[in-house]
Amino acid sequence: MTQVVDTSQENVQALRAVVKSTLTAPTPAPTDAPQAQMQEDVVLVDCQHDPTTEKEVVLWDDVILAFNDALHVRHKAKVVPFLKGADFIVLEPRRFAAIPDAVLDVIIEGRTTQTETAVPKPQDAVSESPQNDITTSTTTGTTTITHSPQAGSIQGVTITIAETAAPALAPVATSTVSRAPQTILDTTNHSDSNNSSNDNLDPTQSNAKETNRGPQLYVEDLNQTHTNADLGDVAAQVKLGDMYLEGKVAPQNYQSAMRWYLKAADQGSPDAQRKIGNIHCKGLGVSQDYSEGLQWYLKAAAQGDLDAQREIGNLYSKGLGIPQDFSEAMQWYLKAAEQGDPDAQREIGNSYSKGLGVPQDQKMSMEWYLKAAQQGNAPAQCNIAVIYSTGDDGVSRDYKHAADWYRKSALQGYAKAQRSMGNLYKNGFGVRTDYTKAMEWYQKASAQGLPQAQADIAGLYYHGHGVPKDYSTAMKYYLCAAQQSNKAAQFQLGHMFEHGEGAPQDYSEAFAWYVKASEQGDGIASKCIGRMYYEGLGVARDLNKAVDWYQKAVDQGDASARASVDAARKDLCK
Repeated sequence: MTQVVDTSQENVQALRAVVKSTLTAPTPAPTDAPQAQMQEDVVLVDCQHDPTTEKEVVLWDDVILAFNDALHVRHKAKVVPFLKGADFIVLEPRRFAAIPDAVLDVIIEGRTTQTETAVPKPQDAVSESPQNDITTSTTTGTTTITHSPQAGSIQGVTITIAETAAPALAPVATSTVSRAPQTILDTTNHSDSNNSSNDNLDPTQSNAKETNRGPQLYVEDLNQTHTNADLGDVAAQVKLGDMYLEGKVAPQNYQSAMRWYLKAADQGSPDAQRKIGNIHCKGLGVSQDYSEGLQWYLKAAAQGDLDAQREIGNLYSKGLGIPQDFSEAMQWYLKAAEQGDPDAQREIGNSYSKGLGVPQDQKMSMEWYLKAAQQGNAPAQCNIAVIYSTGDDGVSRDYKHAADWYRKSALQGYAKAQRSMGNLYKNGFGVRTDYTKAMEWYQKASAQGLPQAQADIAGLYYHGHGVPKDYSTAMKYYLCAAQQSNKAAQFQLGHMFEHGEGAPQDYSEAFAWYVKASEQGDGIASKCIGRMYYEGLGVARDLNKAVDWYQKAVDQGDASARASVDAARKDLCK
């Protein structure tokens, strides 16, 4: 059945849906005749006068209103592009030039009639690799929508379109896998609300929310982005590179990410240039090459990209790909900091605190930390808290101020600050002693893999603070921390194996853990090794080695080992 579509009304654009899967099949050719007989699914959308381009345009939002799974628009065989500014970036809100005397084809994924089955084929639009196997499960129904004549929407027509009900997509788990025993610690990562009262330092409250999107929405976003990128849209090329790099919307493919970033970089995108630098520095799909990364950072930095400027500062500060040069690092940090970059501001604070590239100046250090902290930079907030808790840098010790700053940082998920909050509650510094809250904060930091927090949890179980004393559980947590080279945990494991706490007594195992801790400068561990040689525990008695290890303990700062050195030497003289 056909009907005559009257397009003689002023400032309207005729549109009709064409299912993407039928594009290869013969379809009625679009007509340029305003009064021609057309398929009955033709709809009319208002045209708007665009003051930026001085053209009559159709708003993409109005197209989506009528065709909710629209991918792009075609006139005959040509894709109708979105209008761009002088910088070749797509104008917002998205729009395209109207062709009032033609009926434009809106390419959609689904079907437009009740008798057709919607079969989304996301893989048709993207073929970056054989791994593109995004699938969707949809239920197709029919909905009739009637629009009254309104500016910016469809002119009083009744249209029938397919309504696709996509199941909600479960949030992708991105939290770090806890190294602590799963049967003991719930590693669900909750983000604390920044709106909590300052008087309540309870870390268990959360305002983190995950917005669920249906699979079809991800597919449509990917397809539309791919279409725009193919048309040379720089922003879309960068976005498509992001999609392949992150592997959330599209299958992760570093080579495809690099290819799209290069296309955008060739058009002068500093964002793409910086991201190519990141890929080289991190070795994602390419050999790690800091020198090559630096060259791309320099391209972006020359255009004022503050993130690239900061990254160049980091390379100079760490001597990666170039000779270490703190003065040069400071110059790049300043470029980014002057644009308001909080990470660069924090790095400048670090430089003044340690005297790297500039004269040591604790007052200047605090000023730069405050600049970053006031922008919500969690590490800077934690650094300020450290200053208040230690009384360093000319600031009087103030645990309450320290608690306030640690809390600001911890509520943003910064693991070091979370662990410090645990310490405050365990020791009653600036807050009331509360082992339960200490455990909660330690668990948050531990869930992010922080070994110090894992050792702290072990300590609570070892001493029975806030929980029943449990050597076995303590040992498991100490082991998690020790395997990440935490020397305090390594020493404690040596002690527990030596005395049979949480495991059968094992001098050989104790000796091995003491050695690991000693190698990291733990003087007490060295003293214990000396004692094992002196008493012949798990090793043959050897007074010469005992003296050597006792002396090493002294050299590592354990003054109490001096008496052991003297005693062992006396025994040698007998």
